[in-house]
Amino acid sequence: MMSRAIHWSILLFLLPSLWSCGQQNPRIEFGKAECAHCRMNVVDQKFGAALTTVKGRQYVFDDLSCMVQFVGKGTVAEDQVAGWYVCDHAHPGQLIDATQALYLHGPEYRSPMRGDMAAFARGAERDQAASGKEAKHLDWKAARSVLQE
Repeated sequence: MMSRAIHWSILLFLLPSLWSCGQQNPRIEFGKAECAHCRMNVVDQKFGAALTTVKGRQYVFDDLSCMVQFVGKGTVAEDQVAGWYVCDHAHPGQLIDATQALYLHGPEYRSPMRGDMAAFARGAERDQAASGKEAKHLDWKAARSVLQE
């Protein structure tokens, strides 16, 4: 009877540490982090990006174009990417799922490496940001295609 209680106590003690070993959303330390692709400092919270691998490694980028080219050149194989993230242009510094984001591409969105692509979590915020500006509305597939050229 006593050994069963000990086993349960140990299990309850270890469970939180096992949960913490799973995939976590990346975090960018703006002003300190270095872009994994171009090695520039990641400072602009409107254009930062990050990816996580299936093994749990995190890479940060100063521009969506750096992240797309990093994977496009095979530095990390696409099948090893567990998650793609971009900063929400309407909420600087907040990372959102890049595959679900809505994009604007145009000269009004001068990103650090001139990918000139802004990401938004909500269509209304993207539409408001595009109002009166020359910009193309893109989804993830189209944004990647433009940045791989």
